Amino acid sequence: MMAPGVLAITLFAAGLVLLAAELLLPTHGVLGILGGGAIVAALVVCFWINAWLGLAAFLATIVAMPFVGTYAVRLWPRTPLGRRLVLQPIPPAAPAPTVAIGQTGVTASELRPGGVCDFDDRRYEVFSEHGLIPAGATVRVVAIHDNRPIVRTMV
Repeated sequence: MMAPGVLAITLFAAGLVLLAAELLLPTHGVLGILGGGAIVAALVVCFWINAWLGLAAFLATIVAMPFVGTYAVRLWPRTPLGRRLVLQPIPPAAPAPTVAIGQTGVTASELRPGGVCDFDDRRYEVFSEHGLIPAGATVRVVAIHDNRPIVRTMV
């Protein structure tokens, strides 16, 4: 038969191992429930040994839970299973074009309605405001929508 102090330490250690295994294995919470039960059983054994020991172990567990939870949440996306389940960060938005409304340029390709235009020796993807615009036409920027210039032919 195991001494009560050794039993409490063993149950607490087994609970921590089961909770850590829950992060790494897809058990749908089974290991987490077993780990939590083992920690509660360790606290019950501590109260059975001595009321003050049980109270101290309970308060230490309550104080440690937010820190352990925060660590687990930060660790989860780095685990093999977490990398498959957690979405990756969104790449930064495309920089705004350096063209201004009213600036003129020349179409490098036919705009139907999207295409490429040259503005001051730089190429940008643009959209035509209305219909097709042939390659080589002079255009003016009339608006910028979703970081893409909207152009109109100059008449």
